[in-house]
Amino acid sequence: EQFPLGYQYKVGSVHDFNFPMKNLGFVGLISMIDPPRDAVPFAVKKCIAAGIKVIMVTGDQPVTATAIARQCNIIKDKTADEIAEEEGIPLEAAIKKANAIVIHGDMITEALREDEGLPENEKGKRLASWLMKPQIVFARTSPAQKLIIVQGNQKLNHVVAVTGDGVNDSPAIKKADIGISMGITGSDVAKDAADMILLTDDFSAIVVGVEEGRKIFDNLKKTIAYILTSNIPEIGPFLIFIILQVPLPLSTVLILCVDLGTDMIPAVAFAYEGAELDIMTREPRSKFAHMVTAKLLVYGYLQQGIIQNFAAFLTYFVVMQDFGFKPSKLVGRILVQGVIPANGDVYDISVDNLGNSHAYCDSENKLRNREGDLGGIDWLFTKDAWVDLRMFFLQCQDGKLVTEDMFSECRLKQISPISHQPVCFTTEALKYAQTGFFFSIVICQIANQIVCKQRKLSFMYQGFRNLFMFYGWAQELVLSLLLAFVIPFNNVLGTRDAVSYTHLRAHETPEHLVCRLLLEKKKNLSI
Repeated sequence: EQFPLGYQYKVGSVHDFNFPMKNLGFVGLISMIDPPRDAVPFAVKKCIAAGIKVIMVTGDQPVTATAIARQCNIIKDKTADEIAEEEGIPLEAAIKKANAIVIHGDMITEALREDEGLPENEKGKRLASWLMKPQIVFARTSPAQKLIIVQGNQKLNHVVAVTGDGVNDSPAIKKADIGISMGITGSDVAKDAADMILLTDDFSAIVVGVEEGRKIFDNLKKTIAYILTSNIPEIGPFLIFIILQVPLPLSTVLILCVDLGTDMIPAVAFAYEGAELDIMTREPRSKFAHMVTAKLLVYGYLQQGIIQNFAAFLTYFVVMQDFGFKPSKLVGRILVQGVIPANGDVYDISVDNLGNSHAYCDSENKLRNREGDLGGIDWLFTKDAWVDLRMFFLQCQDGKLVTEDMFSECRLKQISPISHQPVCFTTEALKYAQTGFFFSIVICQIANQIVCKQRKLSFMYQGFRNLFMFYGWAQELVLSLLLAFVIPFNNVLGTRDAVSYTHLRAHETPEHLVCRLLLEKKKNLSI
C-alpha cells in the first residue's frame, strides 16, 4: 500500500531518498556480465595458429580477467597464481615456471621502480621476461602502463597492433605499429589516434584482415614470378643469335605478342586467386621481408626460366630439322656469303651448278657469282623466301660446286601461305620455327601458371576454383591460333600456320611433366 505499482523512486543523494533502507527481506541477487562475442574465441585460435600472440590488457580485476581470457582461448594452461597456490611456492618462482601469467598493474609499477637508476640497456628486463611468455594477461592497468607494455613489445622487435575504444587507450593506440579503434563504441580521440577503424567493433574482423593481407601479398608474388619467367626464353634467342650467329629463334614482334598479348590476362587472373589453405598456419613474415627476393629470382630465372628456354629451343631446332636443316650446322649461318640463284632456278643435283645459274668455281677453287659479288641471305623477311638454300650454301671441291653439309631429309611437306613455295630448305622454315618457339612459350606459361598458383601446398589440395584463370588460358590460346592462322597477321608479324601437333606433343608436353615433378617437390623452395 505504501509503494503501489507505478511509485516513483527518487534518489537525490545518499541522504535524500524516498524509500526505506532498513528491515528489508532478501529476495534475490542480480549480476551483470559483458561476455566476449561468439566469434572471438575462434578468432583468437586462428591468430595463434598464424603465429600472432594475443595479449589481453584490461582494467578488470585479475580474477575477472583470467575468466574472460579463458573463454577467449588467450589462456589455456594453469596460471602462475594457480601454480603458486597449488605448490606453495612464491609468485615470482611460479611466474618463471608457468606458461600462462596474469600480471597486476601494481607489479608493472614495481618493475619500473626497480629500473630506476639502471643503465638504459638494463631497463625493462623484468617486463621483457613476462612478455616472452606464450599466454599473458595484464589486469588493473592504467593508460600509462598500457603504453609501457606496447613499448616493451617493440623493444623485443615485435610488430605490435593495439585495439581500444576509450580515451585512455589512445596513447597505446598511437604508439603501436598498427593502432586499431572501435568504430561504434570508440571515442573520437581513439579514432583520431588509430591507423584503422573497425566499423563492426568485431575482433574477428582483424583476423579476416590479416588473412586478406597475406592473400594479397601471396598473389602479388605469384604474379611477379609468373611474369619474370618468360624473360629468359625471350632474351635467350638474342643471346644465341649474337654469340652463335644462328638464325634468330624469336622475333622482337613475337616477344611483344607474349608480353602485351598472351601473358596479360593470365597475369591479371592471379588477382582473383583465393587464399591457400595453409595461409593462416604460417608464421608471420619478417617486417624486413621484400616482395621480390633472391629466392623468387632464382625460381623465375634459373629454374622455370631455364626449363622454358630449353623447351622453346628444343622446339625451334626440331622444327628446323623437320624442314631440312641440321641443328648443329645452323651455327654461324647468318653471316655466310653465297650466290643468290636466278628466278626460275630449280635445285638439281644432276647438273654441275646444282641448278644455280649464277654460281661457278674459279681457277682458285673459290665460289664466284656471274652477276657480281657474293651476298648474304635475308632470313628475317620474305625477300629471299623463294630461294632453295641448297643452291645458296655452296662450296667448291676440286673445281665442282657441292652443297654444304647442313641439310637433312625434309620430313614435313608444307607449303607456305605467304610465299606459296615449299617450306623445306628455305628461309620460310625459320618463320615456322619462330612460330613454334612462340607457341612453346605460351604453352610453357600455362604450366608455369599452374606451378605459381600455389606457393607451398600442392595444387591438388587447392583445386581450380579461379574461373578467370581458365578464361586467361582460353584467351592466350585463341590469340596464338589467330596469330598463326590468319593471313594478315602472318604478313605483319612474320608468323606461319603453326607447327604440327607432333611438335607440340613431343616437346612442350614433357616440359609440363618436368615442371610438375620438380615443382610439386619445390614447396621447401617456395617463392
